[in-house]
Amino acid sequence: MNEHTLVEETETERKLQLCTFRLNKRLFGVDIQDVKEINTEVIFTQIFHAPKEVRGYVNIRGQIHLVLDLRILLGFPKKEPNQDSRVVIFKQSIGEPFGALVDKIGDIVEVGSQQIEEYGAHDDAEAAQEDRWKNRNLVVGVCKLEKDLLVILNAKSFIKTFGQK
Repeated sequence: MNEHTLVEETETERKLQLCTFRLNKRLFGVDIQDVKEINTEVIFTQIFHAPKEVRGYVNIRGQIHLVLDLRILLGFPKKEPNQDSRVVIFKQSIGEPFGALVDKIGDIVEVGSQQIEEYGAHDDAEAAQEDRWKNRNLVVGVCKLEKDLLVILNAKSFIKTFGQK
């Protein structure tokens, strides 16, 4: 492999755009291509006898969406929604109409595939904290940003994870 080949590989590195959000003061992200919209509606119709990960239903422009609480899905303590809370609504291609409640929405972040490390591949204090999370199968990888550690989640696994209980 010569120097010219390395330059070509770097130039063709796949870029991934992530919709980021905060949960329990940590930064998470999902592929922007999976996201339909971000909504401010955080008043839910409760579903009795539903798993604790289910916040309820929300009606957005006449379409009913199931809303999952990502805090609970990842093993964080439950928190009531506030003015910063948002519902990330996912595209139909991800699953039946559903969304995920997050503490606060962040920016769109673009990362190269080379920046993404396998989950658990590094050995720092943040990784030790991550090991306490439940449902590790939701985590695709981690990416070190300038001022934060971004945990990348697989939205396609959200419904499957709570449905397996």
